[in-house]
Amino acid sequence: MNNLKLSRTTIIIGLLILVGAMFFLPRVLGGNDSDDDNDTPNVTNPDNGNQPGNQVQDTGATLGPIYTSAALDRDGCAANTTTTFNTTSPIYVVAEDSQVEQGTSVFVRIYYQGQVIEDLPEITAQEDFNNTCINFVIEPAQGAAFQPGQYEAEFIVNGNQAQSVTFQVQ
Repeated sequence: MNNLKLSRTTIIIGLLILVGAMFFLPRVLGGNDSDDDNDTPNVTNPDNGNQPGNQVQDTGATLGPIYTSAALDRDGCAANTTTTFNTTSPIYVVAEDSQVEQGTSVFVRIYYQGQVIEDLPEITAQEDFNNTCINFVIEPAQGAAFQPGQYEAEFIVNGNQAQSVTFQVQ
């Protein structure tokens, strides 16, 4: 077998090259994550989503108005919009007239009196969608009921907070 002997100088030069590569290669290959490129999400109207065209930058989606509803129509859009529900009814949260790019992931986070209580299952667009309704259903656990009080449903698009809507359970 050949014995390879490395001098201290060779080891130091090798380490310097490795550290230099770790520092410079990400910058050269576009991995520089400085704030110079203004990549901070633009959260628009997080308190009341009923404003069309709100978009979180770089998310791949422009959400239309957000509604809560007691039912959906055949296109998956809000049929009976309301902000007041009873403790046993399903609650539909719908972003109408939305544009979603392929690969965009969306879910809804539910708050009860300001505290997160549930993240609804995430969906991912398999193709581009235009003028579509994105809907989620909130249902009480089987054999249980919603607690009366103030709720909020917040859309999360590719990990970024988007629009939300508040509603009441009585």
